[in-house]
Amino acid sequence: MKKLFYFLLLFAFFPAKSEELSLSYTGEALIHYAKPYIYVVEKDYYYTIKIPEMKKSGLIYFVEKDSTIFKLYAPSTYTLSKINTTAYLSQGLGGLVYELRGNKIVRLDRSFMHKMQINAQNFEYDNRIFRFGGYGFWSVRNFFTYFDLNTKEWEAYSPVQGELPPGLFDVNQYKNGDDITYFNGISLNPYDHLKLEQNSGIWHFNLRTKTWDYRGKTFQFFGNSNHNFQHENYYYAFTDNGKIIRINFQDDTYEMFINEALTSKMSSNFKPFIEGNNIYYFVATHSTFSFDLMSLPITSFLGQPLQKGDFIETNYWLQYGQKAITAIAFIAIALIALYFLKNRKVKANHITDKDGLFYLGKAAINFDEVELKVLTHLLKNNDVPNSELLTLVEQKGVHFSHNIRMKNDVLNQINLKLKAILQVDTNFIIFKKSDTDSRLKVYRLNKQYFKLSKEFLNE
Repeated sequence: MKKLFYFLLLFAFFPAKSEELSLSYTGEALIHYAKPYIYVVEKDYYYTIKIPEMKKSGLIYFVEKDSTIFKLYAPSTYTLSKINTTAYLSQGLGGLVYELRGNKIVRLDRSFMHKMQINAQNFEYDNRIFRFGGYGFWSVRNFFTYFDLNTKEWEAYSPVQGELPPGLFDVNQYKNGDDITYFNGISLNPYDHLKLEQNSGIWHFNLRTKTWDYRGKTFQFFGNSNHNFQHENYYYAFTDNGKIIRINFQDDTYEMFINEALTSKMSSNFKPFIEGNNIYYFVATHSTFSFDLMSLPITSFLGQPLQKGDFIETNYWLQYGQKAITAIAFIAIALIALYFLKNRKVKANHITDKDGLFYLGKAAINFDEVELKVLTHLLKNNDVPNSELLTLVEQKGVHFSHNIRMKNDVLNQINLKLKAILQVDTNFIIFKKSDTDSRLKVYRLNKQYFKLSKEFLNE
Protein backbone atom coordinates (compact mmCIF):
# COMPACT_ATOMS: atom_id res chain seq x y z
CA MET A 1 0.00 0.00 0.00
CA LYS A 2 2.84 2.38 0.83
CA LYS A 3 4.54 1.69 -2.53
CA LEU A 4 1.30 2.40 -4.37
CA PHE A 5 1.01 5.75 -2.54
CA TYR A 6 4.54 6.79 -3.62
CA PHE A 7 3.85 5.70 -7.18
CA LEU A 8 0.67 7.81 -7.38
CA LEU A 9 2.50 10.75 -5.82
CA LEU A 10 5.29 10.47 -8.43
CA PHE A 11 2.72 10.30 -11.21
CA ALA A 12 0.99 13.43 -9.90
CA PHE A 13 4.15 15.58 -9.98
CA PHE A 14 5.73 14.12 -13.14
CA PRO A 15 2.95 13.67 -15.69
CA ALA A 16 3.57 11.00 -18.30
CA LYS A 17 3.94 11.81 -21.99
CA SER A 18 0.98 11.18 -24.27
CA GLU A 19 2.12 8.72 -26.93
CA GLU A 20 -0.23 10.15 -29.58
CA LEU A 21 1.39 13.57 -28.94
CA SER A 22 4.95 12.37 -29.37
CA LEU A 23 5.31 14.19 -32.66
CA SER A 24 7.95 14.08 -35.35
CA TYR A 25 9.19 17.23 -37.05
CA THR A 26 11.86 18.36 -39.48
CA GLY A 27 13.33 20.89 -37.10
CA GLU A 28 12.11 23.82 -39.23
CA ALA A 29 8.38 23.62 -38.56
CA LEU A 30 6.27 26.62 -37.62
CA ILE A 31 4.60 25.90 -34.28
CA HIS A 32 2.09 28.43 -32.96
CA TYR A 33 -0.80 28.45 -30.52
CA ALA A 34 -3.93 30.31 -31.62
CA LYS A 35 -6.75 29.38 -29.29
CA PRO A 36 -7.99 26.65 -29.24
CA TYR A 37 -5.44 25.04 -31.59
CA ILE A 38 -1.72 24.53 -31.77
CA TYR A 39 -0.74 24.77 -35.43
CA VAL A 40 2.24 22.72 -36.66
CA VAL A 41 3.08 23.79 -40.21
CA GLU A 42 5.60 21.86 -42.31
CA LYS A 43 6.59 22.48 -45.92
CA ASP A 44 4.01 20.14 -47.45
CA TYR A 45 1.38 19.77 -44.77
CA TYR A 46 0.12 20.96 -41.41
CA TYR A 47 -1.91 19.64 -38.52
CA THR A 48 -3.55 20.98 -35.38
CA ILE A 49 -3.71 19.97 -31.75
CA LYS A 50 -6.87 21.01 -29.91
CA ILE A 51 -6.41 22.35 -26.39
CA PRO A 52 -7.23 21.37 -23.66
CA GLU A 53 -8.34 18.02 -25.13
CA MET A 54 -4.80 17.59 -26.54
CA LYS A 55 -6.35 15.98 -29.58
CA LYS A 56 -4.25 15.89 -32.74
CA SER A 57 -5.81 16.13 -36.19
CA GLY A 58 -4.65 14.12 -39.17
CA LEU A 59 -2.00 15.51 -41.54
CA ILE A 60 -3.51 18.03 -43.94
CA TYR A 61 -1.42 18.06 -47.13
CA PHE A 62 -1.39 21.15 -49.29
CA VAL A 63 -3.08 20.36 -52.61
CA GLU A 64 -2.50 23.87 -53.90
CA LYS A 65 0.47 25.93 -52.89
CA ASP A 66 1.96 29.14 -54.26
CA SER A 67 5.28 28.36 -55.92
CA THR A 68 7.14 30.86 -53.76
CA ILE A 69 6.00 29.55 -50.39
CA PHE A 70 8.78 27.80 -48.48
CA LYS A 71 10.88 27.76 -51.64
CA LEU A 72 13.87 29.50 -50.09
CA TYR A 73 13.00 29.60 -46.42
CA ALA A 74 11.62 27.20 -43.84
CA PRO A 75 8.11 27.50 -42.33
CA SER A 76 9.73 28.59 -39.04
CA THR A 77 10.60 31.93 -40.68
CA TYR A 78 6.88 32.74 -40.87
CA THR A 79 4.55 34.00 -38.18
CA LEU A 80 1.02 32.67 -37.81
CA SER A 81 -1.77 35.18 -37.12
CA LYS A 82 -5.38 34.30 -36.54
CA ILE A 83 -8.09 36.86 -37.33
CA ASN A 84 -11.61 35.71 -36.57
CA THR A 85 -11.43 32.05 -37.68
CA THR A 86 -8.85 32.41 -40.47
CA ALA A 87 -5.14 31.67 -40.08
CA TYR A 88 -2.56 33.75 -41.96
CA LEU A 89 1.17 33.28 -42.44
CA SER A 90 3.38 36.34 -42.78
CA GLN A 91 7.05 36.06 -43.61
CA GLY A 92 9.48 37.55 -41.11
CA LEU A 93 11.94 38.53 -43.85
CA GLY A 94 9.55 40.72 -45.77
CA GLY A 95 6.02 41.47 -46.81
CA LEU A 96 4.78 38.06 -48.01
CA VAL A 97 1.38 37.06 -46.55
CA TYR A 98 -0.47 33.78 -47.09
CA GLU A 99 -3.87 32.49 -46.07
CA LEU A 100 -4.23 28.97 -44.71
CA ARG A 101 -7.43 28.00 -46.49
CA GLY A 102 -8.33 24.41 -45.66
CA ASN A 103 -5.83 22.25 -47.56
CA LYS A 104 -4.70 25.20 -49.66
CA ILE A 105 -2.20 27.93 -48.92
CA VAL A 106 -2.87 31.05 -50.97
CA ARG A 107 -0.74 34.16 -51.32
CA LEU A 108 -2.60 37.41 -50.58
CA ASP A 109 -0.10 40.27 -50.60
CA ARG A 110 1.05 42.53 -53.41
CA SER A 111 4.40 43.03 -51.77
CA PHE A 112 7.91 41.55 -51.99
CA MET A 113 10.58 40.11 -49.73
CA HIS A 114 12.11 43.42 -48.60
CA LYS A 115 14.12 42.13 -45.59
CA MET A 116 13.55 45.39 -43.71
CA GLN A 117 11.75 44.19 -40.56
CA ILE A 118 13.63 41.08 -39.50
CA ASN A 119 12.88 39.97 -35.92
CA ALA A 120 9.99 42.42 -35.68
CA GLN A 121 7.09 41.83 -33.30
CA ASN A 122 3.75 40.74 -34.76
CA PHE A 123 0.25 41.08 -33.34
CA GLU A 124 -3.38 41.33 -34.47
CA TYR A 125 -5.46 44.44 -33.96
CA ASP A 126 -8.65 45.76 -35.58
CA ASN A 127 -8.77 42.78 -38.00
CA ARG A 128 -5.32 43.62 -39.33
CA ILE A 129 -1.88 42.04 -39.01
CA PHE A 130 0.53 44.47 -37.35
CA ARG A 131 4.30 44.51 -37.16
CA PHE A 132 6.57 46.72 -35.05
CA GLY A 133 10.30 47.36 -35.25
CA GLY A 134 12.78 44.96 -36.82
CA TYR A 135 16.12 45.46 -38.52
CA GLY A 136 17.51 45.36 -42.04
CA PHE A 137 20.24 47.05 -44.08
CA TRP A 138 22.17 48.36 -41.04
CA SER A 139 19.16 50.17 -39.60
CA VAL A 140 16.43 49.42 -37.09
CA ARG A 141 12.78 50.45 -37.34
CA ASN A 142 10.79 52.27 -34.66
CA PHE A 143 7.42 52.31 -36.41
CA PHE A 144 4.38 50.12 -37.04
CA THR A 145 3.21 48.64 -40.32
CA TYR A 146 0.02 46.69 -40.88
CA PHE A 147 -1.39 44.42 -43.58
CA ASP A 148 -4.81 45.46 -44.76
CA LEU A 149 -6.81 42.36 -45.70
CA ASN A 150 -9.03 44.45 -47.98
CA THR A 151 -6.38 46.22 -50.05
CA LYS A 152 -3.80 43.39 -49.68
CA GLU A 153 -1.17 46.04 -49.04
CA TRP A 154 1.20 46.87 -46.16
CA GLU A 155 0.60 50.37 -44.79
CA ALA A 156 2.36 52.58 -42.21
CA TYR A 157 0.63 53.20 -38.88
CA SER A 158 2.13 56.52 -37.90
CA PRO A 159 2.00 58.00 -34.36
CA VAL A 160 0.51 61.47 -33.91
CA GLN A 161 2.29 62.57 -30.73
CA GLY A 162 4.71 61.58 -28.00
CA GLU A 163 8.42 60.90 -27.78
CA LEU A 164 9.39 58.18 -30.26
CA PRO A 165 11.36 55.13 -29.05
CA PRO A 166 14.61 54.15 -30.72
CA GLY A 167 14.55 51.51 -33.40
CA LEU A 168 14.12 48.10 -31.72
CA PHE A 169 14.21 44.43 -32.66
CA ASP A 170 14.11 41.23 -30.61
CA VAL A 171 11.98 43.25 -28.22
CA ASN A 172 9.41 41.95 -25.73
CA GLN A 173 5.79 42.85 -26.38
CA TYR A 174 2.88 43.05 -23.95
CA LYS A 175 -0.55 43.90 -25.36
CA ASN A 176 -3.71 44.77 -23.44
CA GLY A 177 -6.60 45.96 -25.60
CA ASP A 178 -5.60 49.25 -27.23
CA ASP A 179 -2.41 49.48 -25.18
CA ILE A 180 0.86 47.87 -26.14
CA THR A 181 4.19 47.97 -24.30
CA TYR A 182 7.69 47.21 -25.57
CA PHE A 183 10.69 46.56 -23.32
CA ASN A 184 14.16 44.97 -23.22
CA GLY A 185 14.96 45.02 -26.92
CA ILE A 186 18.05 45.48 -29.05
CA SER A 187 18.90 48.80 -30.70
CA LEU A 188 21.76 50.22 -32.74
CA ASN A 189 24.37 52.60 -31.44
CA PRO A 190 23.35 55.96 -32.96
CA TYR A 191 27.00 56.70 -33.84
CA ASP A 192 28.00 53.23 -35.03
CA HIS A 193 25.37 51.28 -36.96
CA LEU A 194 27.44 48.10 -36.76
CA LYS A 195 27.28 48.09 -32.97
CA LEU A 196 24.29 46.52 -31.22
CA GLU A 197 23.20 47.66 -27.75
CA GLN A 198 20.89 46.26 -25.11
CA ASN A 199 18.02 48.65 -24.49
CA SER A 200 16.29 48.50 -21.09
CA GLY A 201 13.72 51.17 -21.94
CA ILE A 202 9.97 50.61 -21.49
CA TRP A 203 7.81 52.23 -24.16
CA HIS A 204 4.02 52.37 -24.15
CA PHE A 205 1.87 52.99 -27.24
CA ASN A 206 -1.88 53.47 -27.46
CA LEU A 207 -3.14 52.04 -30.74
CA ARG A 208 -6.33 54.08 -30.67
CA THR A 209 -4.86 57.52 -29.95
CA LYS A 210 -1.53 56.69 -31.68
CA THR A 211 0.50 58.21 -28.85
CA TRP A 212 3.84 57.10 -27.38
CA ASP A 213 5.11 57.63 -23.86
CA TYR A 214 8.29 56.52 -22.12
CA ARG A 215 7.78 54.72 -18.79
CA GLY A 216 11.34 54.20 -17.57
CA LYS A 217 13.75 51.25 -17.48
CA THR A 218 13.36 47.63 -16.44
CA PHE A 219 15.03 46.58 -13.19
CA GLN A 220 17.37 44.39 -15.27
CA PHE A 221 17.89 43.43 -18.89
CA PHE A 222 16.80 39.83 -19.55
CA GLY A 223 16.49 39.80 -23.34
CA ASN A 224 13.80 38.26 -25.52
CA SER A 225 13.99 34.48 -25.33
CA ASN A 226 11.97 32.40 -27.80
CA HIS A 227 10.11 31.11 -24.74
CA ASN A 228 8.86 34.51 -23.54
CA PHE A 229 5.09 34.80 -23.69
CA GLN A 230 2.09 36.73 -22.36
CA HIS A 231 -0.86 35.40 -20.43
CA GLU A 232 -3.60 37.78 -19.32
CA ASN A 233 -1.99 40.50 -17.15
CA TYR A 234 1.29 38.59 -16.81
CA TYR A 235 4.35 38.38 -18.99
CA TYR A 236 6.70 35.42 -18.55
CA ALA A 237 10.36 35.92 -19.44
CA PHE A 238 13.00 33.17 -19.45
CA THR A 239 16.65 34.01 -18.80
CA ASP A 240 19.77 32.17 -19.99
CA ASN A 241 20.55 30.94 -16.48
CA GLY A 242 17.27 29.08 -16.02
CA LYS A 243 15.32 31.81 -14.22
CA ILE A 244 11.73 32.72 -14.96
CA ILE A 245 10.59 36.31 -14.42
CA ARG A 246 6.85 36.83 -14.14
CA ILE A 247 5.87 40.48 -14.64
CA ASN A 248 2.53 41.75 -13.39
CA PHE A 249 1.54 44.70 -15.58
CA GLN A 250 -1.37 45.63 -13.32
CA ASP A 251 0.97 46.93 -10.61
CA ASP A 252 4.34 46.86 -12.46
CA THR A 253 5.91 44.31 -10.12
CA TYR A 254 7.82 41.12 -10.82
CA GLU A 255 8.49 37.74 -9.24
CA MET A 256 11.54 35.61 -10.03
CA PHE A 257 11.44 31.78 -10.08
CA ILE A 258 13.95 29.12 -11.04
CA ASN A 259 13.25 25.68 -12.55
CA GLU A 260 16.27 24.89 -14.68
CA ALA A 261 15.40 21.18 -14.74
CA LEU A 262 12.33 21.96 -16.85
CA THR A 263 13.29 25.12 -18.72
CA SER A 264 16.53 23.59 -20.04
CA LYS A 265 14.52 20.88 -21.84
CA MET A 266 11.94 23.14 -23.46
CA SER A 267 11.96 23.31 -27.25
CA SER A 268 13.12 26.66 -28.61
CA ASN A 269 10.77 26.28 -31.61
CA PHE A 270 7.70 26.99 -29.56
CA LYS A 271 6.43 29.60 -27.09
CA PRO A 272 4.75 28.01 -24.09
CA PHE A 273 1.22 29.10 -23.28
CA ILE A 274 -1.21 28.85 -20.39
CA GLU A 275 -4.73 27.53 -20.73
CA GLY A 276 -6.82 27.23 -17.62
CA ASN A 277 -4.42 26.49 -14.77
CA ASN A 278 -1.90 24.56 -16.87
CA ILE A 279 1.16 25.57 -18.85
CA TYR A 280 1.75 23.76 -22.15
CA TYR A 281 5.22 23.39 -23.63
CA PHE A 282 7.20 21.10 -25.92
CA VAL A 283 10.20 19.05 -24.90
CA ALA A 284 12.49 18.29 -27.87
CA THR A 285 14.35 15.05 -28.48
CA HIS A 286 16.89 16.05 -31.12
CA SER A 287 18.30 12.57 -31.63
CA THR A 288 14.96 11.30 -32.99
CA PHE A 289 13.68 14.65 -34.33
CA SER A 290 10.59 14.40 -32.19
CA PHE A 291 9.02 16.47 -29.47
CA ASP A 292 6.48 15.82 -26.77
CA LEU A 293 3.70 18.19 -25.74
CA MET A 294 3.72 18.46 -21.98
CA SER A 295 1.11 19.94 -19.62
CA LEU A 296 1.78 20.90 -16.02
CA PRO A 297 -0.01 23.07 -13.44
CA ILE A 298 1.55 26.52 -13.61
CA THR A 299 2.06 26.52 -9.82
CA SER A 300 4.10 23.31 -10.05
CA PHE A 301 6.05 24.65 -13.03
CA LEU A 302 7.03 27.87 -11.24
CA GLY A 303 7.34 26.84 -7.62
CA GLN A 304 7.93 29.49 -4.96
CA PRO A 305 9.28 32.92 -5.96
CA LEU A 306 12.89 33.59 -5.02
CA GLN A 307 12.68 37.34 -5.39
CA LYS A 308 10.08 40.08 -5.74
CA GLY A 309 10.31 43.76 -6.58
CA ASP A 310 9.37 46.67 -8.81
CA PHE A 311 9.60 45.90 -12.50
CA ILE A 312 10.27 49.54 -13.44
CA GLU A 313 13.50 50.93 -12.05
CA THR A 314 12.82 54.00 -9.96
CA ASN A 315 13.80 57.06 -11.96
CA TYR A 316 13.72 59.90 -9.48
CA TRP A 317 14.36 62.49 -12.15
CA LEU A 318 11.48 61.18 -14.29
CA GLN A 319 9.22 60.94 -11.24
CA TYR A 320 10.15 64.15 -9.44
CA GLY A 321 12.16 66.13 -12.00
CA GLN A 322 9.35 68.41 -13.14
CA LYS A 323 8.32 69.12 -9.55
CA ALA A 324 11.96 69.79 -8.60
CA ILE A 325 12.40 72.21 -11.51
CA THR A 326 9.21 74.03 -10.51
CA ALA A 327 10.33 74.24 -6.86
CA ILE A 328 13.82 75.45 -7.78
CA ALA A 329 12.39 78.06 -10.15
CA PHE A 330 10.00 79.27 -7.45
CA ILE A 331 12.81 79.52 -4.87
CA ALA A 332 15.06 81.32 -7.36
CA ILE A 333 12.35 83.87 -8.19
CA ALA A 334 11.65 84.38 -4.47
CA LEU A 335 15.35 84.93 -3.71
CA ILE A 336 15.74 87.39 -6.59
CA ALA A 337 12.65 89.29 -5.47
CA LEU A 338 13.92 89.32 -1.89
CA TYR A 339 17.30 90.62 -3.03
CA PHE A 340 15.77 93.49 -4.99
CA LEU A 341 13.37 94.34 -2.18
CA LYS A 342 16.23 94.40 0.29
CA ASN A 343 18.59 96.42 -1.87
CA ARG A 344 16.26 98.76 -3.69
CA LYS A 345 16.30 102.45 -2.81
CA VAL A 346 13.13 102.78 -0.83
CA LYS A 347 11.45 106.10 -1.26
CA ALA A 348 11.10 107.77 2.15
CA ASN A 349 7.60 109.05 2.87
CA HIS A 350 8.00 110.39 6.42
CA ILE A 351 9.99 113.28 7.86
CA THR A 352 12.15 112.54 10.87
CA ASP A 353 14.33 114.68 13.14
CA LYS A 354 17.90 114.55 14.30
CA ASP A 355 19.85 117.14 16.31
CA GLY A 356 17.15 119.73 15.80
CA LEU A 357 17.08 119.32 12.00
CA PHE A 358 14.53 117.59 9.76
CA TYR A 359 15.31 114.76 7.32
CA LEU A 360 13.56 112.85 4.54
CA GLY A 361 15.37 109.54 4.48
CA LYS A 362 19.02 110.46 4.82
CA ALA A 363 18.66 113.87 3.16
CA ALA A 364 18.41 116.99 5.34
CA ILE A 365 15.57 119.43 4.57
CA ASN A 366 16.67 122.99 4.12
CA PHE A 367 14.49 125.32 6.19
CA ASP A 368 15.68 128.81 7.07
CA GLU A 369 15.83 129.91 10.70
CA VAL A 370 12.35 131.47 10.85
CA GLU A 371 10.71 128.56 8.95
CA LEU A 372 12.40 126.05 11.23
CA LYS A 373 11.21 127.97 14.29
CA VAL A 374 7.59 128.15 13.07
CA LEU A 375 7.51 124.47 11.92
CA THR A 376 8.92 123.27 15.23
CA HIS A 377 6.29 125.25 17.15
CA LEU A 378 3.48 123.83 14.99
CA LEU A 379 4.80 120.28 15.46
CA LYS A 380 4.88 120.56 19.24
CA ASN A 381 1.44 122.13 19.53
CA ASN A 382 -1.91 121.38 18.05
CA ASP A 383 -3.82 124.64 17.75
CA VAL A 384 -1.47 127.63 17.57
CA PRO A 385 -3.04 131.11 17.86
CA ASN A 386 -2.22 133.69 15.24
CA SER A 387 -0.60 135.91 17.91
CA GLU A 388 1.96 133.21 18.79
CA LEU A 389 3.01 132.85 15.17
CA LEU A 390 3.33 136.59 14.82
CA THR A 391 5.63 136.64 17.83
CA LEU A 392 7.90 134.09 16.09
CA VAL A 393 8.22 136.05 12.82
CA GLU A 394 7.78 139.70 13.80
CA GLN A 395 10.43 142.28 13.24
CA LYS A 396 10.77 145.19 15.64
CA GLY A 397 10.11 148.68 14.30
CA VAL A 398 8.03 147.62 11.31
CA HIS A 399 4.32 148.05 10.71
CA PHE A 400 1.92 145.35 11.98
CA SER A 401 0.65 144.70 8.46
CA HIS A 402 4.19 143.92 7.35
CA ASN A 403 4.57 141.30 10.08
CA ILE A 404 1.25 139.76 9.01
CA ARG A 405 2.53 139.44 5.43
CA MET A 406 5.79 137.90 6.71
CA LYS A 407 3.87 135.34 8.78
CA ASN A 408 1.71 134.38 5.81
CA ASP A 409 4.78 134.09 3.57
CA VAL A 410 6.55 131.83 6.07
CA LEU A 411 3.51 129.56 6.40
CA ASN A 412 3.11 129.45 2.62
CA GLN A 413 6.81 128.57 2.11
CA ILE A 414 6.61 125.77 4.71
CA ASN A 415 3.50 124.37 3.03
CA LEU A 416 5.06 124.46 -0.46
CA LYS A 417 8.33 122.88 0.70
CA LEU A 418 6.54 120.01 2.44
CA LYS A 419 4.41 119.38 -0.67
CA ALA A 420 7.46 119.36 -2.93
CA ILE A 421 9.63 117.22 -0.64
CA LEU A 422 6.96 114.59 0.07
CA GLN A 423 5.45 114.82 -3.45
CA VAL A 424 1.88 114.94 -2.20
CA ASP A 425 -0.95 117.29 -3.05
CA THR A 426 -2.23 118.26 0.35
CA ASN A 427 -2.27 121.40 2.48
CA PHE A 428 -0.05 120.87 5.49
CA ILE A 429 -0.99 124.08 7.34
CA ILE A 430 -4.62 124.83 7.85
CA PHE A 431 -6.32 127.49 9.91
CA LYS A 432 -9.67 127.59 11.64
CA LYS A 433 -11.53 129.39 14.37
CA SER A 434 -10.55 128.57 17.92
CA ASP A 435 -12.68 126.02 19.74
CA THR A 436 -12.65 128.24 22.87
CA ASP A 437 -13.08 131.64 21.26
CA SER A 438 -14.59 131.90 17.80
CA ARG A 439 -13.15 135.38 17.38
CA LEU A 440 -9.62 133.99 17.35
CA LYS A 441 -7.88 132.31 14.40
CA VAL A 442 -5.68 129.26 15.13
CA TYR A 443 -3.28 127.26 12.90
CA ARG A 444 -2.79 123.49 12.82
CA LEU A 445 -0.17 121.34 11.06
CA ASN A 446 -1.05 118.02 9.32
CA LYS A 447 1.35 115.70 11.17
CA GLN A 448 0.63 112.38 9.42
CA TYR A 449 3.87 112.62 7.40
CA PHE A 450 6.06 113.14 10.44
CA LYS A 451 7.74 110.59 12.67
CA LEU A 452 9.43 112.55 15.40
CA SER A 453 11.54 111.42 18.30
CA LYS A 454 10.34 111.71 21.90
CA GLU A 455 13.35 113.91 22.68
CA PHE A 456 12.22 116.44 20.06
CA LEU A 457 8.61 116.51 21.21
CA ASN A 458 9.52 116.80 24.90
CA GLU A 459 12.03 119.59 24.56
